[in-house]
Amino acid sequence: MIASAGIIAAGEGRRLKMDGLTLSKPLIPIAGTPLIGHTLRQFLEIGIERVAIIFNETQQECADWVRAHFPSLELTILVKTTRSSFESFWRIGRALGPGRHLICTVDSICAPEDWRTMSASTAASEREVLLAITSFVHDEKPLWVATQPESLKIVNLGVPYGKFATAGIYGVTDAIFEREWEEGISSLRAFLGQLLREGFPFRGVPLGDVIDVDTVEDIKLAERFLSQIRGAV
Repeated sequence: MIASAGIIAAGEGRRLKMDGLTLSKPLIPIAGTPLIGHTLRQFLEIGIERVAIIFNETQQECADWVRAHFPSLELTILVKTTRSSFESFWRIGRALGPGRHLICTVDSICAPEDWRTMSASTAASEREVLLAITSFVHDEKPLWVATQPESLKIVNLGVPYGKFATAGIYGVTDAIFEREWEEGISSLRAFLGQLLREGFPFRGVPLGDVIDVDTVEDIKLAERFLSQIRGAV
């Protein structure tokens, strides 16, 4: 079982700010709980014991909130403004160290069983990268993937359209963080594409609906989604 995880939370939440929200994105309430609280609660539920999180330098209050509300976790909190999603991902991977980890973006809301599915998925090799994928896509710029039908081996990233898009949750090995990377990588999707071209095996892990919270409308969608899940319990 994966016992360590990372959260990328260093973004500015630009679209939420454009919608008039002034809170730091990780603390935006979704059904009464800050966005990052939903993810950390799910980590506890699936047995995650050690978590690394990166916030940007305007988000010290986010670090304080996490420490106050999740004292049982072994926390590594980085407060650093990064140049890209790739840099945030890279710094989290380095902070987590050896082993296999679950790394996610702060804005992915999905059902508890999907977190369990992702955590329990076993890599076929030490180098294999597992990408959560979903057929529920409402993002402005989804990262579509091309897969082999039976094995769900990912053969291409960034195709024009497909059955599945990535869902912001990654099962990764420390092998992808072993060497320094060139300055030219400008995004996480570019980094993943580079790994695929270099021969790292990738496999998709299909999940149900995953809500990517970037706008006020996404908040409303996530709250309806969580209400439906709770009503079904």
